[in-house]
Amino acid sequence: MNKIILFLIALNLIGCQKEKQNPEQKIFDRILFVYHLKQTVEAETWKTFNAPQYDVPLVYFTDSSSYIANPTEKFLKTFKSELLMEDGKVKIYKTQKRVDDSPFHMETGMTLGDPTPEFNYHSPFMMCSSFEETVKTIPDVGSTDEWTTMIIHEYFHGFQYKHKPYMEYYEKEIVQIQPDSLSAFYKTVPWFKESIDLENRFLLEAISEKDNIKTAKILRDFWVKRKQRRQKFQKVFKFDIDKFEKCYETMEGTARYVEFSLYNHFTQRKPDESLLKSDSSFKSFAKFKNYNLQKDQWLYLSNKTTYFYATGFNMARLLDKLGIDYKSRLFKDGKITLEDILQEKQ
Repeated sequence: MNKIILFLIALNLIGCQKEKQNPEQKIFDRILFVYHLKQTVEAETWKTFNAPQYDVPLVYFTDSSSYIANPTEKFLKTFKSELLMEDGKVKIYKTQKRVDDSPFHMETGMTLGDPTPEFNYHSPFMMCSSFEETVKTIPDVGSTDEWTTMIIHEYFHGFQYKHKPYMEYYEKEIVQIQPDSLSAFYKTVPWFKESIDLENRFLLEAISEKDNIKTAKILRDFWVKRKQRRQKFQKVFKFDIDKFEKCYETMEGTARYVEFSLYNHFTQRKPDESLLKSDSSFKSFAKFKNYNLQKDQWLYLSNKTTYFYATGFNMARLLDKLGIDYKSRLFKDGKITLEDILQEKQ
């Protein structure tokens, strides 16, 4: 009996030693899972999303450390980093010092404007806080599964920026008016909000309408209402909002579209074996087993979210329904938008 007890104790000690030898395995598995999801999105939703020329480094923040997957040479020259693991085309480093002191990250960022020595000048980086840090800021994120969909949303912005014509157009024509400015009009100008909500209802009706003639009529109503609102906006505020609204609808609507594609994918995806072993926050896609878009009104209703996220998302879905190719055209010509492509068919 004593020998058996000693043997079991020895096994436990060995297990503890293995865990201590690789305490960062959970981080590695999460980052690798994100890269696997990029492959999934490319295969099922958006071709070329995972192409090497559109790769964006991933900076992963804990409360005290930074890890970087597939860094640029400039990043490695800026931050002393140690290579910790390599898996296929993914190399993960740990920086000697935290990249910055911001308590929360979930964005794709870069520095624009006049040339600077910053590591991310004209070079987008996906920056995300760990799941543990994310839930401190966004408590509703209930699992690693959900957390990864947020990352893919932001990664898609990196994909957009890696298209040089899009980057140049955004920097030259758009960046001076930030999305918050458009949101402010929606929140403070009643007639502006009323029109946007009606325009979005037209898009939703067009998506659900099965009759082609009725769909065309709904879209005509949509264009009339949108034109009236923009003309009134220009008359009242002496400012042409068109190109900014169209750009941000396309930027955020397509990122939301890609994020949403994972919700559907997770209904059938098998649990990741590595995450099951290393990450207690991984819930094997339980939330998505019987996923129903209608319950997630924040995805498609303009009054439940930042409005151009919803209108852009619904435009992408409407283009899918109409069988119109838009994915092969967006971002390659910097200024073309979802609205432009939809309007071509009218």
